[in-house]
Amino acid sequence: MIVIGIDVGTQGIRTIAVDERGKMIFTAHEALQPSVSRKNGWKEQNPGDWEKKFKICFCRLIEGIKKEGYHLSEVKAISVDGTSGTVIPIDREKKPLTDALMYNDSRATEETKNIQRLAADFSEKVGYSFNSSFALPKILWIKEKLPEVYRNTWKFIHQSDYIVGVMTGVYDITDHSNALKTGFDLVDYKWPEAIIEKLGLDMEKFPQVIRPGYRIANINKEFAEQSGLSTDTAVVAGMTDGCAGQVASGAVKEGTWNSILGTTLVVKGITRDLIKDRQGRIYSHLHPEGFWMPGGASNTGGECLEKIFPGIDYKEWDIKAEQYFPTNLIVYPLVKKGERFPFIDPGAEGFIDGNPRDDIELYAGYIEGVGLFERLCYDMLADLGARISDEVYVTGGGTRSKIWMKIRAGILNKTLLKPEISDPCMGSAVIAASRTVYSNIVEAASNMVRPGEVIQPDQCFVSIYEEKYNKFKHIMKQKGFIP
Repeated sequence: MIVIGIDVGTQGIRTIAVDERGKMIFTAHEALQPSVSRKNGWKEQNPGDWEKKFKICFCRLIEGIKKEGYHLSEVKAISVDGTSGTVIPIDREKKPLTDALMYNDSRATEETKNIQRLAADFSEKVGYSFNSSFALPKILWIKEKLPEVYRNTWKFIHQSDYIVGVMTGVYDITDHSNALKTGFDLVDYKWPEAIIEKLGLDMEKFPQVIRPGYRIANINKEFAEQSGLSTDTAVVAGMTDGCAGQVASGAVKEGTWNSILGTTLVVKGITRDLIKDRQGRIYSHLHPEGFWMPGGASNTGGECLEKIFPGIDYKEWDIKAEQYFPTNLIVYPLVKKGERFPFIDPGAEGFIDGNPRDDIELYAGYIEGVGLFERLCYDMLADLGARISDEVYVTGGGTRSKIWMKIRAGILNKTLLKPEISDPCMGSAVIAASRTVYSNIVEAASNMVRPGEVIQPDQCFVSIYEEKYNKFKHIMKQKGFIP
């Protein structure tokens, strides 16, 4: 049995076919045209390019499945993830009326203020505030700035919905993960009609919402003929790319957490109850099985190495740095101004406490600093009432450094679990199997997410880094970053 996951990102489309045990059969990738910025703060992409590149990529995937000796009749289900907050107005002929307003498009600042004013009680209930990256302010912007487009809009849909429509002809059903930033009420599980009407928006222009993993439709005859798949192949509701990445990590049970260390550090987990943060440092998606998926994204992470040590051979410097751990430095590795998680401070700036002997020790200090900061994130989440297990699922480019993983495990005093495949498309494959092959997403992930490396905390480091972490917190308090 085969399931297919599709990840539609900003830079490209990635697809994967796996069997019911998570073994990769084939994967294919196709680059997309870069986002266009016609004005400051605008970010747009052409959905026609998504469709064109998706069909090329999917064709390559199908050919790969056949070359590996599998029959296309074995393909059971497909799921798609996409960027969160991206929105497209389409007409009754299912044609886009404008280019897509992307997840990082910030044009709707005034509309956001209006929504925040009208939706204060709603924000208190769901535990987050709207910002200009959300889809709902962008829809309001279209209504106010492009009234003819708004009048001709049949539905406002998301990036993943568009690709689902290409396969099924059904464009007006979305998942509750993507619907969050369009204003869907995840607590009462309905569109907040009173707020939408106060904004002067038409409720019928919003899509139907279902849970991730639930069937949207089978592929239509046209797509079946193009791909060679059976019309019995189901397309099920997916999630945002961030949530799909979390599923791919294996962090799907209550108390489990996923640290994604790339340019920045992102922490996502599963809680039984909705965690509300009045400061707005985190917000929660809804788990397909009714749990909550809180998460926060910092401005701190691997970017510090890119900025402070440009062009170095990281593997070589990792080897040289090993002798310096633990260093005599305490580093807050922020290399831009402002922080958003685990505290919010627009004026925050990084610091180095201590004098490095050379550049290698400074490099080691920055590696430690990211680990210390990661622990601060988890402590903040624990303070809000989250349960943090003794294992953390780790993904992102930072996991390529073995010494960094070792130091992080020592600072956190937790076992780090690195999955074999961590791409969001793998998470979408798990979601595709969650109700077509298995009974729920927890069962699917338990059977399909294949373990890679396991990094145990070195007890020689644990006590040393406990003391160092307390010093780090003390300095952060002195600077007013944390209470």
